[in-house]
Amino acid sequence: MKEKERTDKESRRKRGGKIAGQSMKKDSATTLLFKTSNENFAELFNRTLPDEAPILPEELDEEDIKETSFLRMTKAGGRTSLVQYRDVVKSVRNGRVFAVLGIENQSEIDYAMPFRVLELDFVNYARQMQVIRDRHEREWKDEAGHIHTPDDITAGEYLGRFLKTDRIIRCTTLVIYWGEQPWDGPTRLSDLFKGNTGAAHTIELDMKLLDVCRMTDEEICSYSGELRAVFGFRKYAEDQTRLAAFISDNQRHFSNVSGTAVNALAELTRSPQLQRIETPGYQTKEGGFNMCRGLDGMIADGIQKGLQEGLQKGIQEGIQKGIQKGIQKGIQKGIQKGIREGETRKAKEMSLSLSAMGLSAEKIAEAARVRVSLVQEWLSEKQPQR
Repeated sequence: MKEKERTDKESRRKRGGKIAGQSMKKDSATTLLFKTSNENFAELFNRTLPDEAPILPEELDEEDIKETSFLRMTKAGGRTSLVQYRDVVKSVRNGRVFAVLGIENQSEIDYAMPFRVLELDFVNYARQMQVIRDRHEREWKDEAGHIHTPDDITAGEYLGRFLKTDRIIRCTTLVIYWGEQPWDGPTRLSDLFKGNTGAAHTIELDMKLLDVCRMTDEEICSYSGELRAVFGFRKYAEDQTRLAAFISDNQRHFSNVSGTAVNALAELTRSPQLQRIETPGYQTKEGGFNMCRGLDGMIADGIQKGLQEGLQKGIQEGIQKGIQKGIQKGIQKGIQKGIREGETRKAKEMSLSLSAMGLSAEKIAEAARVRVSLVQEWLSEKQPQR
């Protein structure tokens, strides 16, 4: 077996490029949440893919993050390499499940994500196919290094370097979306096509997506490990009141959270308070951190801040509404006053005209629909001063 591994590595070196796993990109805290914990990785896939056979943490093996496949280019007559970096990838081989499982973390919506998943899976499949073909070529060489056709294989098997009994490992990629805005990007490959995407010959690839902030409390609480704390905190990070209620209902899951999980939440929410939790004062006997105690002050401050902001907003809205109401009331009074003054002026003019025609004050008041005393006042103003 060791000789075979050395041969595989040497074969990859001869084709050029670095061995898978070298010169990897730096892992984020959310990546380490699943890369360093088989428990988190297994529970995530068991919950999101419930129809699959359950995976046990001890059945998982870490795979290379960098995957390279070498493809033959018929035009150039040589080979070119495709390289893809996965966030997390593990394999499981337990007699019931035989697969490669990958995780891609997204904080922003990638509108080409179905193609990215296809590309990641394709590179893995291409690499597996190349390993099988390379193995057969080595097996079919004689002592002089010449390839011969074994008696027990068909011409098709020989040409394809792939036997009827050969099999590759199934690859499944799960996309975890941590963003606040709902995922409005495509979830299947055909969503990227122009024209009739529902045609029978159209390639279909349904992307497996977990939108964390849109998970229900029931879905979150189905997790028995620290992912319940991680998912719940992320969902309610912007609502301190609901976050406090969630933590209160799930104190056991927040009382001993790993440093990796705390770092992941700090990375996702950009909360300086979470960074201060990783101190000896909040450390537990089990080696984790008590987020319940560490977050008490932060949540209280958040609620107080929310109340203050609400009060200030209420005062400002009250003042603004009061001003608007005052302006409207003033305008209305002004209009009513103008109407009254206009009607009074007309009544006065009519009263003076009727007086000139010889009508009495009583008849004028009846015609103008005003008091007799007011008519007498108007008429006295018309008389010349002595």
